[in-house]
Amino acid sequence: MRGAILHDAVLAKTVIDSVYRTLDRVRSATARLPRPSVFWHIWDAPVITIGAGSFMNELVDIAGGKNVYADISGPSAQVSLEDIARRNPDFILAGPVGKAQIESDPRWRIVGAARDRHIFVVDTLLVARPSVRLGEAAVSLANLLHPGTLR
Repeated sequence: MRGAILHDAVLAKTVIDSVYRTLDRVRSATARLPRPSVFWHIWDAPVITIGAGSFMNELVDIAGGKNVYADISGPSAQVSLEDIARRNPDFILAGPVGKAQIESDPRWRIVGAARDRHIFVVDTLLVARPSVRLGEAAVSLANLLHPGTLR
């Protein structure tokens, strides 16, 4: 039963409803927009990204993007720079440390989005945790991929 731990099912339902309403609002706002392709940089050595089995993949979709590794069924996978270059994402999503690693490592220049500095810094405290802040995470990603779409 939702809210059982805190002994407040009504408050739990309110929070859950709020998260779903926000996710629906983001999904509606981005539904008819172009869907830029993204590579989500999770780790650098080895390079790890998200697959279709990750809630972060769903966030990308809701925010109006397309994960270039959505064909991987698991939540994450190790990938090569050559394969990222072949999939040619429009943008790279990364945390602040990941962005710095990508920009400082000359090997990343084979990836067009890295070479062109099309790297968006995501708030890892917000988007990397499946929590009651998922709605906020979707808004944050949508504003990166589609500036000005949501306020």
